[in-house]
Amino acid sequence: MYCLQNSKTLGRQGLINLPKKWRMQLGFYTGELVEVRMYNKAIWIRHAGNANTENQRYISAKGSITIPSEIRKLLKIKEDTRLSFYVEPEEESFVLVPNRINEK
Repeated sequence: MYCLQNSKTLGRQGLINLPKKWRMQLGFYTGELVEVRMYNKAIWIRHAGNANTENQRYISAKGSITIPSEIRKLLKIKEDTRLSFYVEPEEESFVLVPNRINEK
């Protein structure tokens, strides 16, 4: 797993921009449906599967997606919450981890 950015925040609407270089490398394209999941207190963004349509979002023309409000509430993520932003090439996924979880 590679750290892309150590301190990133979501917009007021829960928007996150997926870096173009990594979007292209992992095969994420504008208009594609992606799956947003919570796993081990982190947010995973991966290619959507056909089985489950829950928490799926489209990638915008600017390369951003909205993190579902349910996930933001469960992880207590607000507009000013700092997130570590990772890419997991083997899983073809982006991973967001609230920084307070990293601190121990």
